Amino acid sequence: MGPRIDALIQQLDESRALLDEVFGGVTDWEMQVYSDGLAWTARELAVHLADADKGHNFQAMSIAAGKNPIPEDFDIERYNRRTTEKNTEKTAEQALEELAQSRQQLKVWLADIDEDLLDKKGRHASLHILSVEEILSWSARHERGHAEDLQAVLAETS
Repeated sequence: MGPRIDALIQQLDESRALLDEVFGGVTDWEMQVYSDGLAWTARELAVHLADADKGHNFQAMSIAAGKNPIPEDFDIERYNRRTTEKNTEKTAEQALEELAQSRQQLKVWLADIDEDLLDKKGRHASLHILSVEEILSWSARHERGHAEDLQAVLAETS
């Protein structure tokens, strides 16, 4: 691995450490985290993050392989809504296990690629054209943002 991959892994590890710490403080998985949009509970947020992590990894790996997995008319809000509806029975524990598995798979993949692949670009689910490196950095920021939101709700309720 090179320095860029090492820096990405550090960024991903830091965001996941924060997320794990915050999720560790959740005692009520049906606690409301967001009141707008999809109005996710803590459990639904964990499910969303597990799906998003797999999605970001898939996007990055596909783009690195020369594919463009996200169509031009992709609607992230519709996708998130449908994914939430499909996963109503998924437990927080299942989502947390999926998060651990997808991060491990990403790290294995990163350990085996040439750093030049980080520069390949393609469409992210946001419809922005991003490099593989930018997608993985986006993933870490996405995770951190939701962790901070959940942390704020937990602080209000304690």
